[in-house]
Amino acid sequence: MMLLKRHATITICHTRTKNLSEVTKRAEILIAAAGSPEMIKGNMVRQDAVVIDVGINRLGNGKLVGDVAFSEVSKKASYITPVPGGVGPMTIAMLLMNTLNAARI
Repeated sequence: MMLLKRHATITICHTRTKNLSEVTKRAEILIAAAGSPEMIKGNMVRQDAVVIDVGINRLGNGKLVGDVAFSEVSKKASYITPVPGGVGPMTIAMLLMNTLNAARI
Protein backbone atom coordinates (compact mmCIF):
# COMPACT_ATOMS: atom_id res chain seq x y z
CA MET A 1 0.00 0.00 0.00
CA MET A 2 2.86 2.36 0.77
CA LEU A 3 4.30 1.85 -2.70
CA LEU A 4 0.92 2.48 -4.34
CA LYS A 5 0.61 5.74 -2.40
CA ARG A 6 3.94 6.76 -3.92
CA HIS A 7 2.64 5.95 -7.42
CA ALA A 8 4.82 2.88 -7.91
CA THR A 9 3.81 0.23 -10.41
CA ILE A 10 2.87 -2.97 -8.58
CA THR A 11 2.41 -6.33 -10.28
CA ILE A 12 0.90 -9.27 -8.42
CA CYS A 13 1.43 -12.81 -9.66
CA HIS A 14 0.67 -16.31 -8.43
CA THR A 15 2.11 -19.76 -9.01
CA ARG A 16 0.06 -20.22 -12.18
CA THR A 17 0.84 -16.85 -13.78
CA LYS A 18 1.68 -17.40 -17.44
CA ASN A 19 5.24 -16.43 -18.34
CA LEU A 20 6.02 -15.80 -14.67
CA SER A 21 9.75 -15.44 -15.26
CA GLU A 22 9.14 -12.64 -17.78
CA VAL A 23 7.26 -10.72 -15.09
CA THR A 24 9.73 -11.42 -12.29
CA LYS A 25 12.73 -10.40 -14.44
CA ARG A 26 11.28 -6.88 -14.70
CA ALA A 27 10.97 -6.40 -10.94
CA GLU A 28 13.32 -4.04 -9.13
CA ILE A 29 11.86 -5.32 -5.86
CA LEU A 30 10.64 -8.91 -5.85
CA ILE A 31 8.65 -10.23 -2.89
CA ALA A 32 8.05 -13.98 -2.95
CA ALA A 33 5.25 -15.45 -0.86
CA ALA A 34 4.02 -18.35 -2.98
CA GLY A 35 4.35 -21.29 -0.61
CA SER A 36 6.43 -23.23 -3.13
CA PRO A 37 9.93 -24.26 -2.07
CA GLU A 38 12.67 -22.54 -4.10
CA MET A 39 10.23 -21.66 -6.88
CA ILE A 40 12.07 -18.46 -7.84
CA LYS A 41 15.31 -19.42 -9.58
CA GLY A 42 18.31 -17.29 -10.53
CA ASN A 43 17.24 -16.98 -14.17
CA MET A 44 13.93 -15.45 -13.03
CA VAL A 45 15.51 -12.45 -11.29
CA ARG A 46 16.81 -9.18 -12.66
CA GLN A 47 20.44 -8.29 -11.95
CA ASP A 48 20.74 -6.18 -8.75
CA ALA A 49 17.09 -6.70 -7.75
CA VAL A 50 16.09 -6.55 -4.09
CA VAL A 51 14.56 -9.92 -3.18
CA ILE A 52 12.40 -10.41 -0.10
CA ASP A 53 11.57 -14.04 0.58
CA VAL A 54 8.50 -14.32 2.80
CA GLY A 55 7.97 -18.04 2.24
CA ILE A 56 9.09 -20.78 4.58
CA ASN A 57 8.91 -24.43 3.58
CA ARG A 58 10.22 -27.62 5.16
CA LEU A 59 11.70 -30.10 2.70
CA GLY A 60 11.44 -33.86 3.12
CA ASN A 61 14.90 -33.91 4.71
CA GLY A 62 13.77 -31.39 7.33
CA LYS A 63 15.68 -28.43 5.87
CA LEU A 64 13.91 -25.05 5.92
CA VAL A 65 13.95 -23.14 2.65
CA GLY A 66 12.13 -20.16 1.25
CA ASP A 67 10.26 -19.62 -1.98
CA VAL A 68 13.50 -18.31 -3.50
CA ALA A 69 16.46 -20.53 -4.45
CA PHE A 70 18.82 -18.54 -2.22
CA SER A 71 22.14 -19.91 -3.54
CA GLU A 72 21.23 -19.01 -7.15
CA VAL A 73 19.42 -15.73 -6.59
CA SER A 74 21.91 -14.31 -4.07
CA LYS A 75 24.49 -14.17 -6.89
CA LYS A 76 22.31 -11.71 -8.81
CA ALA A 77 20.42 -9.79 -6.14
CA SER A 78 21.78 -6.61 -4.59
CA TYR A 79 19.97 -7.57 -1.37
CA ILE A 80 18.17 -10.76 -0.38
CA THR A 81 16.53 -11.98 2.82
CA PRO A 82 17.57 -15.41 4.09
CA VAL A 83 15.23 -18.20 5.22
CA PRO A 84 15.10 -18.79 8.09
CA GLY A 85 15.98 -15.55 9.85
CA GLY A 86 14.92 -13.01 7.24
CA VAL A 87 11.47 -11.48 7.58
CA GLY A 88 10.48 -13.71 10.50
CA PRO A 89 11.87 -11.46 13.24
CA MET A 90 10.10 -8.44 11.71
CA THR A 91 6.84 -10.40 11.49
CA ILE A 92 7.10 -11.30 15.18
CA ALA A 93 7.95 -7.70 16.15
CA MET A 94 4.92 -6.36 14.26
CA LEU A 95 2.66 -9.03 15.76
CA LEU A 96 3.77 -8.00 19.24
CA MET A 97 3.29 -4.33 18.44
CA ASN A 98 -0.23 -4.98 17.14
CA THR A 99 -1.00 -7.07 20.23
CA LEU A 100 0.11 -4.24 22.51
CA ASN A 101 -1.90 -1.71 20.51
CA ALA A 102 -4.98 -3.92 20.72
CA ALA A 103 -4.56 -4.33 24.49
CA ARG A 104 -4.46 -0.53 24.92
CA ILE A 105 -7.84 -0.04 23.24
